[in-house]
Amino acid sequence: MPKKTYSSYFSTNFIIGRQNSSNVQVRKIQATAGGTFMVTVPKEWVEQLQLKKGDLVSTELDEGSLVITPTAPKHAGHSRTIDIDQLKDQRFLDLSITASYIQGNDVTRIFSSSDKMQPHHKQMIRQTLEGIMGVEVSEDYADHVDLINLIDPAKFSLLDTVERFSATSAAVLSDAVTALDRGDSTLAQDAYSRGSESTKVYRLMMRLAFQAAKSRKLREEMKLSDISQVIVMAIATRELGRIAYYAMWVGQHVAALTQRPDRNFVSIVQRMSKTTADMQALALKALLSKDIVSANSVFQKMPQVRQLYESGYKLPTAYEEKNAYRLSLILRDIRGIAGYAVALADDAVLGIFA
Repeated sequence: MPKKTYSSYFSTNFIIGRQNSSNVQVRKIQATAGGTFMVTVPKEWVEQLQLKKGDLVSTELDEGSLVITPTAPKHAGHSRTIDIDQLKDQRFLDLSITASYIQGNDVTRIFSSSDKMQPHHKQMIRQTLEGIMGVEVSEDYADHVDLINLIDPAKFSLLDTVERFSATSAAVLSDAVTALDRGDSTLAQDAYSRGSESTKVYRLMMRLAFQAAKSRKLREEMKLSDISQVIVMAIATRELGRIAYYAMWVGQHVAALTQRPDRNFVSIVQRMSKTTADMQALALKALLSKDIVSANSVFQKMPQVRQLYESGYKLPTAYEEKNAYRLSLILRDIRGIAGYAVALADDAVLGIFA
């Protein structure tokens, strides 16, 4: 069996003073003759971390707790097993593997409880991997397939990745609206494809947030101040994911049109798009810069989006039923982006006062 290598970052801490862990053990503080204090740690913990006498550990106070951290941790990655025979179809497999990935597992084993995986099972696995960044098949046997994550989270900045992801979704929406104006279905389809591809980045961001929540050391390397900021960023990532989803579908709806809309409708869509893009940019600025003025500006722009949305629906229509429906979806999706921009601004306010 080939030797596994893991490029991800792992850290395990001894935390004394926090009573919410299933691994808590009570120890008495001892005094030395020199006036200092010492505390013992369980033998099994030391063995689990592959530490020995003479190894160095760092100690620090962290929010009322005494944290003891191995200076050179040597740990295996988290892993998850999935019985493919318990999954109904491709969708269930996608959800299972994606959840394992986002939760920070570095190895996911897909096995068959019937002792033999079918060829279509392995094809399903490879299809799922097309939507996940940095995961490859490391072992492929008759009864199981092992997936390994190759991305080192310490090499990423969650804040920078969030900023780039937001810029990508804004560009997707802009191109989709340009395609509507020009009647360019090719550009619209390209916008949809880019939006669909950005799903990989969204899943990566969620994974980084989960890993940062579990590792204080990783939070420091990502320049995240504390666990509360990680929580805010995880919520904000969800909002940005919804924004990207709606932007992607605007491109798809435009590509599917068989009639060009009139200039009045296009003008309304352009104004809605510009306002929502401004709201998204302001909300992101509020989030990353802790700027409450920008957050408030987002809230003030939402009535304008609602007014444009209602104006678009009031325009007289002379379209085929399918085209009229697609145009209504375009209005709905842009309004959806504005709604999640407001939610993003709410997250920013939460972060400001955390």
